[in-house]
Amino acid sequence: MTVFRTICVFACLTTTAILAQGLSVSSFSATLGEFPSWESPKGTFTIKNTLEQPANLLRVRSSCSCAIVDFTPCTLAPGRDTSVSVSIPKNTLSGKFSKTVYVETDAPGQEFLKLTVSGTAVPAVEVQPKSEVYLGRLEAGKARSFSFRLVPASPDMSLKLLPADEGEGLADATLLRNDDTTFTMKLNFTPDASRRYVAIRRRIAIEWKHDIPPLTLAIMFSTVKNAKQ
Repeated sequence: MTVFRTICVFACLTTTAILAQGLSVSSFSATLGEFPSWESPKGTFTIKNTLEQPANLLRVRSSCSCAIVDFTPCTLAPGRDTSVSVSIPKNTLSGKFSKTVYVETDAPGQEFLKLTVSGTAVPAVEVQPKSEVYLGRLEAGKARSFSFRLVPASPDMSLKLLPADEGEGLADATLLRNDDTTFTMKLNFTPDASRRYVAIRRRIAIEWKHDIPPLTLAIMFSTVKNAKQ
């Protein structure tokens, strides 16, 4: 996994204006590239009124609360422009994403302008195989184990297993540091026939120079009395 020391977050916007029957947009998409998830990158769109009469930008609608829009409703006189910025709050996304914002206007034929922000948020800790794993149907009374491999983004990061919350103590959990900079969290558990559907979750605190929320790992399974069920 890439270790981040000096990170440049950038937004790639097409510089050629795109005409769309009166309102032009600098680009309908902003690519934020690859960035650390603990940072908050921003894409900016410029909307210009090329009509011969004023146009109103009324409101915005977002496909996700994880996209924060900086927008002020306004009336654009002919030839004037304004900016709409879309930022991704830190510690909200992981992996590739694409978020859409709609700007509502009263321009003829342009009731909604669709703006898209995309990129790849690199997590502070990469979880292998993934943070939530479904194990399928497991036989009751048979001891099992499952391990997560954790790869921190920086070698100076410390991980600490937090006490289990109520209802999470269905497994014996251990967190060990490997010979390299990775960690392994191992869950030892025995499916109980009295619990048909089970989700076991454990949280791991991340101690680092950046403020990173605890990581939650989970396994889920269905319990059966014998393997043939």
